[in-house]
Amino acid sequence: MEIFLHLARGKESRETLDENKSLAAIARQQYQLWQPLFAEKHLDLQLIEQSEDQGRYPPAFLATVITNLLRNALHYSEHGTVRLVLQSGGFCVEDEGIGIAPSQHETIFQPFVRGQNARGEGLGLGLSLARRICTRQGWEITLDATKTRGCCFVVRLQATQ
Repeated sequence: MEIFLHLARGKESRETLDENKSLAAIARQQYQLWQPLFAEKHLDLQLIEQSEDQGRYPPAFLATVITNLLRNALHYSEHGTVRLVLQSGGFCVEDEGIGIAPSQHETIFQPFVRGQNARGEGLGLGLSLARRICTRQGWEITLDATKTRGCCFVVRLQATQ
């Protein structure tokens, strides 16, 4: 709820709700929370730390972005592996799910937009919220257009000073 209120105020600041933490610490926490849900669905969730990122980030905002991407991957994947890959300066979430049509790679980030293959419940706000957080924090979120199966959301981070 704090995230929504903070964003609703429209502040362009980088003020944080909690003490800033490392990408790895926040990602490990999210992995611990989500791994049982993926296991229930017989999906393999992997946390891959390719390189160390020295930045510090607002945990509430970064956790919300990771959560929304993992929730989508869980919802739209029937089998296979979902990877949360940490890299210097960012991370990506890649899945082997149904994917998003190339024509929707930009519109999918708009509020209340769901992919052509959308199913089940959902309002189409998760990716919109993730992009809004990223924009406010000076980060960038994109959908990798080179992926032929599933999705690969890439988030480039800018550490707070």
